[in-house]
Amino acid sequence: MATATLPPLEGGAPFIGHLAQFFRDPVAVLKQGYRTKGKLFSFKIMGRRMNVMLGPENNKFFFEETDKLLSIRESMPFFLKMFSPDFYSFAESEEYLRQRAIIMPRFKAASMKQYVSIMAEESLNLVNQLGDEGEFDLIPTLGPVVMDIAAHSFMGREFHEKLGHEFFDLFRDFSGGLEFVLPLWLPTGKQIRSQRAKRKLHAILQGWIDKRRAEPLEEPDFFQTLIETTYPDGSPVPDEIIRHLILLLVWAGHETTAGQVSWALADLLQNPDYLAVIRGELASVMGGSDGHDLSWEQAVAMQKMDLALRETERLHPVAYMLSRKANADIERDGYRIRKGDFVLLAPAVTHRLDETFTDPDRYNPERFNAEREDAQIQSNSLVGFGGGMHRCAGVNFARMEMKILLAVLLQHYDMQLLDEVRPIAGASTYWPAQPCRVHYRKRERGNAAGANVAALAKAAGCPAHG
Repeated sequence: MATATLPPLEGGAPFIGHLAQFFRDPVAVLKQGYRTKGKLFSFKIMGRRMNVMLGPENNKFFFEETDKLLSIRESMPFFLKMFSPDFYSFAESEEYLRQRAIIMPRFKAASMKQYVSIMAEESLNLVNQLGDEGEFDLIPTLGPVVMDIAAHSFMGREFHEKLGHEFFDLFRDFSGGLEFVLPLWLPTGKQIRSQRAKRKLHAILQGWIDKRRAEPLEEPDFFQTLIETTYPDGSPVPDEIIRHLILLLVWAGHETTAGQVSWALADLLQNPDYLAVIRGELASVMGGSDGHDLSWEQAVAMQKMDLALRETERLHPVAYMLSRKANADIERDGYRIRKGDFVLLAPAVTHRLDETFTDPDRYNPERFNAEREDAQIQSNSLVGFGGGMHRCAGVNFARMEMKILLAVLLQHYDMQLLDEVRPIAGASTYWPAQPCRVHYRKRERGNAAGANVAALAKAAGCPAHG
């Protein structure tokens, strides 16, 4: 039995370890570990050993051993506080599978088709708000659209129109409960606001559950179907579980998708050659359409857009780190991980290993093109949405809404970045930092696929980005 722990990262302070560095820039700590120690290393935070595993083979182990040697429940106590100890990934395995079975059918192709028109409608609402020319900041502008799509898709049009903005404001406070570094018993302003928002959100959702039961829709939508669903044994799904499922779907979608679609647009605007490829695809798939009549078939046909989204997920995974806790002593490549230690994956680092991806820091969506002989597609190499049994249930929904939102914006506008794009500082969701402004101008119908970026840059008063 191996006795040596994973190679420890140098530096750190007594007792707090690498807390200060991690709190300031967690990805820098993870990159330093890889540069100096390799694909297996450890560091400490407040006396807790963090064991980091990098690379597809370690990703596979991590996902296969979740709910076995590795516990997801014990690794994210903030989740238990935001939701419930008996809810979804944090319930016992059998109960988790029962709850997952409730929502998985809603994300299959037959159900997904009904969301396309909603995604297009909310994207066009943004176009109407923006007008013909101006500036917008990525996250503050695209984040609310992602929330609007979620509220409209999961809760219905009436809920979205009556409570959309109140719901969004409460949800931002609720999301502040995500805390990996500081103890949850600290009465921080974020934690107090998160718990207050949680109570209000549950009250709002219960009111709408009661309303829908009293006045069901003739043509059931996502929400109506969810509250009428039963477990396989015929028993009803408790209202508390329904409320938590809605909050989980909106929370996971907003935290990941808002950041991912913002990075995706920034990546395209910084890579005009591939932007021209995307515009050519949109011209072929959508013609001169502005998106009002966008169909499921058209969205599926946007294959180059799909490649671009996967490359952005690789370069800028919003979930830059995934965590579990060891349920028992684990031996890995001659090292020992002790029971109770944390085990971490780092997509932000593992997605850029040159042994997995050629020229890993270069933006190259075609690396995921399965039709090419040099395609770089390896199992467990792209894990921005997790993997295994606990892979994000709404990943296909997220990719579809990102496709449609980007397609609508690119059909309507020529755009130019005004600020340097960099990740947000600190141990928060890895979004682009503010400000990250975009100058936009309405495209003329029939505009060529290659927009006049230089002219737009001149009008915006900034140099074109390469």
